[in-house]
Amino acid sequence: MNIDMRIKDSREFESIIKTGKKIANSYFVIYYKERKMLFPRFGVTLSKKFGNAVKRNRYKRILREIIRNNQKQFKKNYDYIIIMKKSCENIEYKVIVKKLLALL
Repeated sequence: MNIDMRIKDSREFESIIKTGKKIANSYFVIYYKERKMLFPRFGVTLSKKFGNAVKRNRYKRILREIIRNNQKQFKKNYDYIIIMKKSCENIEYKVIVKKLLALL
C-alpha cells in the first residue's frame, strides 16, 4: 500500500469515525467517509487487547497486504478506517480475506 494511501493523523481518524458511516461483522469494523480525491485512503488499527505490539504489527501488515491486493474492491473517492477485532486472531489468511471482502 502506497504511503499516500495511508491515514496516519489521529484527527483524521477521529473525524472519519465521528462523521463517517459504519459497517461491521464479527471480524471487522469499517468506517468510511466520502471525499474529493481520485484514490482511496486507508487507516488500519487494532485494539491493545489483540496482543503485544509485535502481534498487532504483524496483523496490520497482513491487513495492508489484503488491501493492496484488492484495491479495486474499494471505491476510489472514500477514506476507510478498518478495525480488526480479536476474533481474527486464530483464523487463517484466506478466511480473513473472505470476511473483509464480504463486508464490502
